[in-house]
Amino acid sequence: MIDWLISVYGKCRDLTAKANDARSHLQAGDDDTAKMINGYMKHDYDALIQLWKEVDPGMKSTGRLSDMARHIGFGMNNDYQDILKNDIPSVLKAAEALARDGTKDAGSVGFDDLLHPAIVESSLGQYRNGHLRDAVLNGVIAVFDMIRARTGLNLDGKDLVGQAFGLEKGKLVFSEIATETGKNDQKGFLQIYEGIYTGVRNVKAHSLNHDLSEQKAAQYLVTLSLLARRVEECKGRP
Repeated sequence: MIDWLISVYGKCRDLTAKANDARSHLQAGDDDTAKMINGYMKHDYDALIQLWKEVDPGMKSTGRLSDMARHIGFGMNNDYQDILKNDIPSVLKAAEALARDGTKDAGSVGFDDLLHPAIVESSLGQYRNGHLRDAVLNGVIAVFDMIRARTGLNLDGKDLVGQAFGLEKGKLVFSEIATETGKNDQKGFLQIYEGIYTGVRNVKAHSLNHDLSEQKAAQYLVTLSLLARRVEECKGRP
C-alpha cells in the first residue's frame, strides 16, 4: 500500500505542475500551449484512474476525482484553480484513507495467517478477549498435547521432550538425523521445547501475575505456532 500511495502522490504532483503551467499560459494568452499541456494532463488523469482501480475497483472512495476530470475537460483558468485548491487535496486525502485501511486489514489478516490451527483453536479467542495469560498458557499446552498425540507418550515437560525428540532414541525427528545439520536441528529444537515449557508454561501456570502486553502475547503465539508446525511436520524415527 505504501508503494501505491507513493505512486498516487507522484501522479498528483505531475497534475499539480501541469495545472500551474497551463494556468500560467492561459493568463499570458498562450492558449495553444495551454491546450497542449491539458492533453498531457488527461494522460496523467487516466493513469491515476488505473492506479486507483488497483485498490478501489468499484471507485467508491475517490474524493473529488470525478470533479477533476470535469475541470480538466473544460480547461479554463477557474478549472485549474479548482484542481489545485480543491480536487488534488481531496484526492490525496482519500488515497491516504485507503492506504491506512489497506495496511490495517493486511496486518490483521497477516497475524491470523501466522497462527497454526492448533493455536487458533486453543488461544485466539482468549487473545482477542484480552485474556493474554490464558492465551499463551493454553498455546503451550496445545503444543505439548500435539507431542503426546504424535508419540503416544503419557509424559510432560522435560521427560516428554526428551523421549519425543532425544538425539539417539527419540520417537520423532525433524530432519535428516544422520547428517550434522540434522543433528543440530534436532538438538536445537529439543532445547527450545524444554525452554518453552520451563520458561513459559511453568511461569504462567504458577502465578496469575504476568508482564504480557498484546504485542508480546502475539509474539508468543506466533512462536508457539512455529513449534506446533514442527511437531506436525516431523517424522517418526526409522
